[in-house]
Amino acid sequence: MKARYAMAVLFLAAAAGGSACLGPLDTLGNETLVTENTDLQKDRQIEDDRIEDKHPVYDPDLIVSEQFDECTIRLNKSGSVTKLDIVPFDEEDGQLDGRLFRGRGQAFSEIGERADLIPSMEVVNGKLKPVNDGLYAAIESDIQAGVEGALPSKRRFLYDLLDALGARLPEASAAQAAELDRARAFVAAALMAGGNPVDLPPDVQAAASQALQIFQADGQLSRPIGFYTWDALLGEVFAQDRFLQNLEDLFGFGAFAAMAAVLADEPELLARYEQIHALYAGLSNPYASYSPLEILPYTDGLASLEDTGALQDAFEARNPPLMTCSRAGYALLPSSRSKDTELYNARWCLSGMPPGVSFIDAFIDAIRSGEVDLAPSPDSGWYDYQLWALETLLLPERGPESDHLLLTAAYKKKLIDTFKSIITQSRETHVKQNQDGMAASVSMPPREVDIYPLLPLEPFPTFYLRTARGYRFLQVHLEAVLGGDYLASAGRLREGGEREAGSLADELRSTIDLLYGLYILTANSVGLDPAAYLLAEETAELDLEAGLAAGRAWLEGWTGDRDVLEDPRVIVPVSVDDGSGQAVYWAVLGVKVLKIRAEFVPGFEPEILGSDECIVRHIVPHDYCLLVEHMEEVRIPGPPLIRDELREICDRHDTVEGILSELAGR
Repeated sequence: MKARYAMAVLFLAAAAGGSACLGPLDTLGNETLVTENTDLQKDRQIEDDRIEDKHPVYDPDLIVSEQFDECTIRLNKSGSVTKLDIVPFDEEDGQLDGRLFRGRGQAFSEIGERADLIPSMEVVNGKLKPVNDGLYAAIESDIQAGVEGALPSKRRFLYDLLDALGARLPEASAAQAAELDRARAFVAAALMAGGNPVDLPPDVQAAASQALQIFQADGQLSRPIGFYTWDALLGEVFAQDRFLQNLEDLFGFGAFAAMAAVLADEPELLARYEQIHALYAGLSNPYASYSPLEILPYTDGLASLEDTGALQDAFEARNPPLMTCSRAGYALLPSSRSKDTELYNARWCLSGMPPGVSFIDAFIDAIRSGEVDLAPSPDSGWYDYQLWALETLLLPERGPESDHLLLTAAYKKKLIDTFKSIITQSRETHVKQNQDGMAASVSMPPREVDIYPLLPLEPFPTFYLRTARGYRFLQVHLEAVLGGDYLASAGRLREGGEREAGSLADELRSTIDLLYGLYILTANSVGLDPAAYLLAEETAELDLEAGLAAGRAWLEGWTGDRDVLEDPRVIVPVSVDDGSGQAVYWAVLGVKVLKIRAEFVPGFEPEILGSDECIVRHIVPHDYCLLVEHMEEVRIPGPPLIRDELREICDRHDTVEGILSELAGR
């Protein structure tokens, strides 16, 4: 713990005891982590797939019709295997090789009509990222301010909790009153952090102001980043909630117990708190700290505050720490834990992350080795589902499409880069809370046509299916916590501050439809039966034809999609090493173009069932272009960068090296 936090605990919370390995990013939802440094840079060997390991199962009924040069060809691809490789650009397109574009729009202009460009998984995630940010931002804004008849105000809840704590003072003993005042100072400081005024007795006001000064002095902790820079209300939410995640560090267990005791006697206030508490556990992930809800069974009115040390001992005897490398932590609105930060804690909380070690590479290696399992648990939130969708990028053999795809080592490295960029984009959304035919004339001779692996987009159906399921989870969670009326009336926010005309309910439905459509299209493209991998409730509850239509419609105009054209460059802190004073960040610095080659493996070609107007001449390879993103892990001193600052730095340089040099020199 930094010295200023240790002093704050002594000054504001004499009742706080014990020891913890807590760094500033515990309060960011990125709980710090531990052990001896091991050989983290050791790469698992990446090799070409072997055709001997592929076992596609032929299904005579799995027939698709595909269009080649205005010829409709009927194929059975169930026994086929498609090889994917990264290949160099031709001489005339050599200027695309390694070039870093500011965004996809600039890349589209440069590529023009020269290449067969299909959406990559990064592009699909680029479509989803503004939806994710806008949906989360809309909910944050609306629950903070309140929506008449739909959502109670979180700000109002804090004021009412402040009043409820003060109302119990006349009946409290001196020891009980001290804990109530600590709790009042904490809630007041959180409101003040968000720019809201409070009116309290001088001693309580002074304690709140002192805590606020300590909080604001740490720009790494208090400065709004991500979409929370879009407007003043979101900035208020960020600062207020970051403070609310730090109760124990600044005020001790007694204030936590005081809030629990008061909420137990205020049913209406408790119900509002339960709604807010439930929201973030699903919207992001399970919590890293205990809240007043967990201590309610241990309280017996104000009498519980007479000896909060005994109460804390009783609670902790039955409730183990929620985070690695720490005793139990407490917060009114806790931050969320996640599998990436849990790994960080398990390795580096005590020692700090050594120079030259890459967290993202260590996390990838842990997933590939089996040390980290990305499968969601029963209490997982949306962020866990987003990570789970990325698993088969690192472990392609776990997707059912694996028997139909022969990946070269170069393509597997591309998938690792895809993982890096998408996890960066996903984590940045959760940055406050966390710790993608014509008939020929009979008089004419039949046309001859070559066929090849026809890919509507990058063909990893498991990624699209799991991502769709993540949004279904989110839809159910938000309906349960916030209600259908709210979702049907509120629109998502955009980075410029305007609201979308459509509702969050419609946005969720259309996103789910799109992703199921992309799943079906990519499954068909590699020879999988899409229905075979859908759950019973998915086939019963979803309109898969509508999804297929949505997928096809999006593919017709994806290069003009406003969300796809949004600037993808973001930066998010993932840890702080107290000894160095530098934060570790994941950053997406721009967009690149890759050329890939798709070809059927000899002996594993599709069965050609014919055409009414054409004949197949040859089965040939085919090259596609993909837009991908360049992600880097960097260490930077000082307060965190916001998106606009990163983008200004990127705009000043033509190379990744230039960008990294300026970032390191801040």
